[in-house]
Amino acid sequence: MNISEWCIKNNRTAGLFFIVVIFAGIFTFQSISKLESPEVPVRAATIITQFPGASPERVERLVTDKIEKKVREISQIDEVTSQSMTGVSIITVMLEDKYKNLQPIWTVLRNKVDEVADDLPEEALTPEVNDEYGDVFGTLFTIQGEGYSYRELKDYADDVRDALLKVDLVAKVDLYGTQQEQIFVEFSNARLAEYGVNPDSLANILSSQNIIQPSGSIQVGPERIIIEASGEYQDVEAIKNTTLASPGSSESIYLKDIAKVTRGYADPPNTMVRHNGQKAILMAVSMAKGGNIVAMTEGVKKRLTELELTMPVGITFDMMYEEAKFVENSISEFMGNLMQSFGFVVLVLLLFTGIRMGLIAGALIPLAIAGCITLLPLFNIAIEQVSIAALIIALGMMVDNGVVVSENILVRISNGQSRIDAIREASGELFIPLLAASLTTIFAFMPIATAQSAVGEFCYSMFMVITLTLICSWAFSLTAVPLMCYFFLKPQKTQQSFDGPFYTRYRNFLIQMLKKPKIFAAAILGLFVLAVFMFQFVPQVFFPAKDQETVLVDFWKPYGTDITETAESIKALETYLLDDEAVTDVGIVIGEGGPRWNLGASGEQKNDNYAFLMLETNTPEDVAAVIHRTKEFMKSAYANVRYTVQRLDSGPAVAADIQIKLSGDDLPALFAAKDRIIQLIEPLDGVTNIRDNWGEWIKKLVVDVNQEQAKRVGLTSQDVAKSLKTQMSGLVATDYREDNDAIPIRLRAKSAYRNDLGNIEGLNVYSYTQNVSVPLVQVAKTKLVWQPSSIRREDQTRTLTIETDVTEGTTATEVLEKIQKALNTYIGSEDWPAGFGVEYGGEDESSKEANESIAAGLPLAFGCLLLVLVGQFNSIRRTAIIVLTIPPMMIGITPGLLATQAPFGFMAMLGLISLMGIIVNNAIMLIDRIETERKDGLEVEEAIVSAAQQRLRPIVMTATTTIIGLIPLALQGGEMWRPMANTIIFGLAFATVLTLVLCPVLYALFFGANFSRWAVEEAPVETDPEIELG
Repeated sequence: MNISEWCIKNNRTAGLFFIVVIFAGIFTFQSISKLESPEVPVRAATIITQFPGASPERVERLVTDKIEKKVREISQIDEVTSQSMTGVSIITVMLEDKYKNLQPIWTVLRNKVDEVADDLPEEALTPEVNDEYGDVFGTLFTIQGEGYSYRELKDYADDVRDALLKVDLVAKVDLYGTQQEQIFVEFSNARLAEYGVNPDSLANILSSQNIIQPSGSIQVGPERIIIEASGEYQDVEAIKNTTLASPGSSESIYLKDIAKVTRGYADPPNTMVRHNGQKAILMAVSMAKGGNIVAMTEGVKKRLTELELTMPVGITFDMMYEEAKFVENSISEFMGNLMQSFGFVVLVLLLFTGIRMGLIAGALIPLAIAGCITLLPLFNIAIEQVSIAALIIALGMMVDNGVVVSENILVRISNGQSRIDAIREASGELFIPLLAASLTTIFAFMPIATAQSAVGEFCYSMFMVITLTLICSWAFSLTAVPLMCYFFLKPQKTQQSFDGPFYTRYRNFLIQMLKKPKIFAAAILGLFVLAVFMFQFVPQVFFPAKDQETVLVDFWKPYGTDITETAESIKALETYLLDDEAVTDVGIVIGEGGPRWNLGASGEQKNDNYAFLMLETNTPEDVAAVIHRTKEFMKSAYANVRYTVQRLDSGPAVAADIQIKLSGDDLPALFAAKDRIIQLIEPLDGVTNIRDNWGEWIKKLVVDVNQEQAKRVGLTSQDVAKSLKTQMSGLVATDYREDNDAIPIRLRAKSAYRNDLGNIEGLNVYSYTQNVSVPLVQVAKTKLVWQPSSIRREDQTRTLTIETDVTEGTTATEVLEKIQKALNTYIGSEDWPAGFGVEYGGEDESSKEANESIAAGLPLAFGCLLLVLVGQFNSIRRTAIIVLTIPPMMIGITPGLLATQAPFGFMAMLGLISLMGIIVNNAIMLIDRIETERKDGLEVEEAIVSAAQQRLRPIVMTATTTIIGLIPLALQGGEMWRPMANTIIFGLAFATVLTLVLCPVLYALFFGANFSRWAVEEAPVETDPEIELG
C-alpha cells in the first residue's frame, strides 16, 4: 500500500490532517516574525582607543599599528580597516562570512586587545571593543520641547527608556544627542599668579574637599554608629565657595574670587540631533532576535502615547523612522501580488483543464504554501520580501506536480481502471520522477544556500522557501491530490485526442525539425552565441535602490571643522528642506552617523565635520525630484562641502558606486597620485560627486620646547604639555554628584585664551615640582604646520579611497570601464609611485564577490543535479540531453531584458537560477515519458513524438502559470524584483519551445532516430482539441 492509497482508505484522518495544515499555516503567518528584509548578521566589531592630543601619524604608529598586528593573529578575521585621527584610533574588524557563531570569536578579540593594552602609551586610554556594532535599530523617534534644556530632555528620555525596555520584544534603547553637563572653573593666568596658585594645586583642593570617605564607627552602648565626615559638594554655590589658601597670607580666599564657576554642557559637544528644526534627543529602539517588528513598534507607540500624557506641556515624541511601516507596506504589496498570482494561476488551470481538474490542482497551492509557512520558524525564516517573492516564483512549479498527477489519474480512470487502481498505479509511477524533478529544481537554488557572502545570507530565505514549498507540493500531490481525485474527478467520456489542429501543427513542426536535427541544433547554437554577444548591452546593476519615500544625505565640511560650525552650516539646508512641500520630515544627526537603523546603513564614526540627514517625502514618487532639487541647492549654497544625496539601497550596503583604492606608505606621493587620478576621471561621462575618504590636510600648532631654557627655569616638556592641555582642553578635578548623575568639574583657561592663537605664547606654563611658572614664549616657539586629517589603512597598509557616484542613466559597470581605460596609461607609466598598488571597488566589486560566492556553490549543486538525473535514468546520454537544454535559455533572456530595459544584477541572476530548475523539471518529465513509451513497445521515433504530444499541454500549462503568476511581480514588484521576474518570464517563454522541440531533437541525435520517411499531416478544421471534464 503506497501513501496515496493509504490516504484514500483513511480519508477522514488524511482530510483532517490537511485542514490542520491550512489552519497551522494561518496561525503561523499571524505570529511569525515579520521584517522588511532578511536578517543578515553584521560580522564586524570596532576597537576605539582614545589618545588625547596625539596627531594622526602618532596615533597610527603608537596605537593603531600595535592593535592591528595583535588582532591579525585571529585566524577567523577576513579584513581589518582602521582610521587614525587626532586623539583617537578606530579599528574595524570584519570576520569571514562562513562563521555563524560570533561570540566566541569576539571573546578572543577582547583577550587579544587586553594583551596589547599594556604596550600602548600611558596617555592612551583603555581600548573599547564594541561587538554590538551590527545591531539594527529599526525604530527611531525623538523627544523634544521648545524652551526645555538638554538636561531636562535627558531626564525625560531616561524615564522613557526605562519604560520602553519593559515593552515586549524591545531589546535595547540607545540615546543620541544628549549633552553631558559639566561644571566649568575658568581662570586667568594673571589671577592665579597673583595668589600663587597653579591649576594642578587647584584641582587637588577641589578633589580633596569633594569626597565621601568612611570615617570609622563608634560603639555607644549596644549600638554601633557609623561616622561620616561631611565634605561632598551639595550645589554649585558650594563649589564657588571652596576655600583656598593663599601662600604668604593668612587671609582665606574663595574659588569664586579667582575663577569663574559656571554650569554648562561639554564644549565642544559630542553629538547633536535636530528634528524638524528643533534640538532633540534621538532614541533608537532595537528588537529582540526573532521578534515581529510590527508588533514591537505597535507596543512602543502605544507606550509612548501613554507616556506623552504624563509629560509636561511642550514635551513631544516624533517618529523619525519606522521600519514597521515599510514592513507592513512591503508585506501588504507582496501578499497582494501573491493573491493576484494565485488567482491568475487558478484561472489558467481552469482554462486548460476544466473546472474540476483546475480546482483540484489549484487546491494544491494553498496547501503547499500553508505547509511551507508552518515550517518556516523551524529554520528561523521570517516573512519578508525575499521569502514572499520565493512563494510567487514557486507558484507555477508547485502546480505542475498536481497537474501531472491528476491528469495521469484521469487518463487511467477514463481507460476503465477503477479509481483506487488508477490512483495506486499513477502515484507509484510518478513518485520518483516528481521527486527527481523537485530535487533538481531545489539543487538549482543550492548555490544560494552555500554562498559564503552577505548577499547569500540575504537570499537564503529564497532557497529555503522554494525548497519547503516544492517538498510540500510533492508530498501533497501524492496525498491530497489523489484524495480529491478519488471523490471529485469524473471519468472522461472520450479519450484525449491529439488530432486537433493545435496538436497537429505542433507535431508537424516537430517532425520537420526532427528530419533535420543537426541544422536545427546548429541554428539554436548560433542564436545562443548571438544572445551571449548581445548580453553585453544589458545594463548591469548589483542591487537597485529601494522604492521608498526615504532620502539620505551625507554632509561633510572640511576636516578640522568644529562641530558647532558644522551644526550652524547645516541649518541653511535644513531650512530649505523644511520649506519643500514634498518633504514631510527632516532628521539630522551631527557629529556621527547615528545608529544602524537599517541593514544597509553602517553609519559614519565620530567626526565633527560630518552630518547625516534622513528625509521623508510624501510619496515614493517624490523622491527623485527631491534628490534633484537638494543636489542643486547644495551646489549653489555650499562652496566647500562634500555630500551625497541618495535613496536607500535595497540590498547589502555598498559604500559608493565606484571606489579606487590607492595603497602606499609615502603620504605626499599618495596625495599626489590621488590628485592626478581625480584630474583624469573628472571629465569622464557618467562620473559625478568625486570625493576621498582621507579628506583635506589640517593645521596643527607645534610647540617647539627649548630644552636648555626650560631646564634653566625648572620646566620639563611634560610640564609644558600638561599646562597647555589643562588650559586648552581642561582638566577634570573631580565629579559633582547630583541624584544619579556624576557631573565633571573641569578646570580650564578663559575663552579669550583658549580661542585666540595670538594669546597662546602668553600663557603661563607651570612646573608642578618646582612650583614656578613662566610665559610659554620664554621656553618655546610655536608654528602652524599641516598634517593629514586622518590616516586610513586596510590590512595594515595605508589606503586612500577615491569614491565617485554615477549619473542617472548610466551604470557603475559602464563607468568603471571608462575609468580603468583612462587610468591604465598613468598606472603603467614612470609617474606612478614605486611600490604603490591600486584596486577597484564599489558596486562592481560587491557584485563580483556576490557572484563568486554563488559560483563557488555551482559545482556541488551541479554534481547533485547530475547525480539525481543519472540515478533516475541510469544513463549518461539522457542526462546530457537535459543539461544541454539549459544554456540556450539565454536566447530568451537577453532580448527580454533589452526590450524591457531591465538591468541584470544579483536578483536577475537568481531568476536565471530558478529558470534552470524549471527547464530541467520539464525536460525530466519529457524524457521520462519517452522512456515509458519505449518500454510500452513503441519504436524510438514513435516514442519521441508520442511523448512530446502528451507532455505538450502540461509543459505549456506550467510555463503559462509561471509566467502569468510572475506578471504582478514584473509590473508592481519595483526595481528590485522586476529584473528577476522579466528574466524568468522571457527566458521561460523561449525555454518552453526548447523543451518541446530541442529536447526531442537532441534525443533523436543521441539515440539515432531517423525521421526521413515521416510525413507531415494536414491540420483538421476543429478548433477545440481539449477534453471537457464533467
